[in-house]
Amino acid sequence: MKLPGPSLLRNNPANCRFVLKMFFSALVATGVLLAGAPANAAKVESAGNASVYGQPDQLSVASGIAAMTSRSDGAGYWIATSDGTVLQFGAASHFGDMSAVTLNKPVVGMASTKTGNGYWLVASDGGIFSFGDAVFYGSTGALALNSPIVDMTASTTGAGYWLVAADGGVFSFGDAVFYGSTGNLVLNRPIVGMLSTKSSLGYWLLADDGGIFTFGDAGFYGSGPGKGFTDPFAGMIPTVDGNGYSLVHSNGRITAFGSSTLVKAASCDPWPVSDMSVSGAGAVLLRTAAKVPSGLPSKHSAVLDANYIQKLISHSQACQTYQPPQLQSLGSPLLEPVKTSGYGWRRHPIWGELSVHHGVDFIGPNRTSGGAALAVASGTVMAVSDLTAYGTTIIVDHGEQIASVYGHLKEAMVEPGQEVGVGASLLVSWGQRVCLQELISTWNSG
Repeated sequence: MKLPGPSLLRNNPANCRFVLKMFFSALVATGVLLAGAPANAAKVESAGNASVYGQPDQLSVASGIAAMTSRSDGAGYWIATSDGTVLQFGAASHFGDMSAVTLNKPVVGMASTKTGNGYWLVASDGGIFSFGDAVFYGSTGALALNSPIVDMTASTTGAGYWLVAADGGVFSFGDAVFYGSTGNLVLNRPIVGMLSTKSSLGYWLLADDGGIFTFGDAGFYGSGPGKGFTDPFAGMIPTVDGNGYSLVHSNGRITAFGSSTLVKAASCDPWPVSDMSVSGAGAVLLRTAAKVPSGLPSKHSAVLDANYIQKLISHSQACQTYQPPQLQSLGSPLLEPVKTSGYGWRRHPIWGELSVHHGVDFIGPNRTSGGAALAVASGTVMAVSDLTAYGTTIIVDHGEQIASVYGHLKEAMVEPGQEVGVGASLLVSWGQRVCLQELISTWNSG
């Protein structure tokens, strides 16, 4: 159904440099509508020669997805939830989980034994839970950590493992040897992953900006920032010869370094890659639906909502080719818009604090709501959301990494997947104003 079209957001896949967005901000809320995206949704996709053996049942992952790991032969994989439930796929067998126990902290990582007949789960406090032929070699559960544990990796013998914290602190157990850490450094971005070398005589740490830290016999073959990327990364895949690796971006792009030849283009998928696992000569990637901001309104709500929207749009448009927006061709967000607040520093009308207003507020003539919010350009409705600060919000995808966002609205008149044209009625504005926010952001595709 094509309706006659506006607030804009521009994205370029991969690195955020320069983005254009328009929001009509909003009031209070609790959810987001994406075509077929239930809360805590998750799905698996393959890279290289890896096989997908099944998808997680959404009911089983209601507590939230935590991690995944694969059999060394690539014949199956496991997915763990935050509460310690373990799901198995392919030839991977179920050896037990923590679903019947109330954990002190959520599960954040998982590793398989060398035989594929067992696995470990690690919680954010470093608590270790072993199943099958996985042996318990120790934990940090009794320690006061400076930063939470975010990942674990096993030694090639299977007789030990390392844990890594968000600040790069490394803890070794069993035959896993400590070769160093970044725990005493001030990192630009947190560590999100760890990988042992083929010999287990070293390891790599991966930061979420693609920064690589090497220890022991781990070689440095390049990093995300070194190639100009600024988008988030989710994991790394080693080469068989140990002389390279590929980095996995949260948008599904895979970039090769050293002797690695494993690459993949970014996908237009609103669900970011949250974890991955080496599987044979490739990897399986785990995508999870982003958590919608919730809770009582506060001075931080607008920032949380804006970050959520930014990530949703950047992932949904990651495969698109950027074209500079023709701003002069945009339509009006209201029939007769009257500007009441401009872009820049101002005292927040509710919280009273000085902050930057990343948009322009409009009302109708004589301080009326101005009627329905109108699409500023033709496109496809990406999402209809209820957010804490932006309230009822609609996002329209205009292609070429341009999107528009409308908030402070009372009622949605469109649905996800619906096509709209310039001037299309999207929602009924909420009350006395509509906020059109513009952010310009660019993404370097490398």
